[in-house]
Amino acid sequence: MPDAQGLAQSTWGWPVIVYLFLAGVGAGACLFAWWAERRQGPESLVTAGRRLAAPLVAAGTLLLVFDLGAGRMHPLRILGLYSHPASVMTLGTWILSIFLVLSVVDGYGPLAGLRPPRWWAGLTALFALGVALYTGVLLGVVQAIPFWNNALLPVLFVLSAASAGMSAASLTALLVERGRVELEGFRDLHRALLVAEAAVLALYLYFAAHGPEAARLSYRLVVAGPLAPAFWLGLVGAGLALPALFELLAAPRLWARVLTRPAWLGLEAGLVLVGGLCLRLLVVGAGVPMRLL
Repeated sequence: MPDAQGLAQSTWGWPVIVYLFLAGVGAGACLFAWWAERRQGPESLVTAGRRLAAPLVAAGTLLLVFDLGAGRMHPLRILGLYSHPASVMTLGTWILSIFLVLSVVDGYGPLAGLRPPRWWAGLTALFALGVALYTGVLLGVVQAIPFWNNALLPVLFVLSAASAGMSAASLTALLVERGRVELEGFRDLHRALLVAEAAVLALYLYFAAHGPEAARLSYRLVVAGPLAPAFWLGLVGAGLALPALFELLAAPRLWARVLTRPAWLGLEAGLVLVGGLCLRLLVVGAGVPMRLL
């Protein structure tokens, strides 16, 4: 098997990584706000999730547009992305555009005296799910890179987006309310998301390790190559293991008094966000095209 170093794709760089992260967090925050409202959660949490959604997805989308050559040199050519119904990028462009309109009204309409009907939040959440899925599909349709062309990638990105979005909304609410936010009722959901993300990540890497040669090289880059520190320390350690440990220790009465304090809750949310960013960095950075082998 050839050396994995130097074979990873270099076409898609940091703007795409940041887009995948911001769009995932924004979509996840919207989904969490919809779910928290249905569970009659704190208003500060619902508001934080709704108001984070549009700016984060818009900032990420702007980076994606300008990462395209046409976006920088001929901006009007971007309009062509709306007119190819058979293209996944056209589908994603429509989903992102509709979501941005819906989420702006959902998050900021009340500030202008506009009260959207109750179904509006549900429709916005539905498109938020589409945005989170599209971050995985955008890479998954690239058949020349087997590490990306995996049906589990959109599922992994959706689970990560839900966890990171929930963390971003919680962290924002903690900062706005100076720690006076009750998060205890949402810990079961966060535990379930962490376990599900870890399980899907393990399956995703298993299929990469037993897939075509390019996928096996990607696997080596992630677990034992130059990307290994970001994988073991950033994704596994900071993004999954430590938050899971916090959640586990929060159950006993003694540790719960410590780990439910705002500083610890904020630290846990920050760690999840670090893990979410590392996941996108690893997936994009470890993509090895088949034509290079």
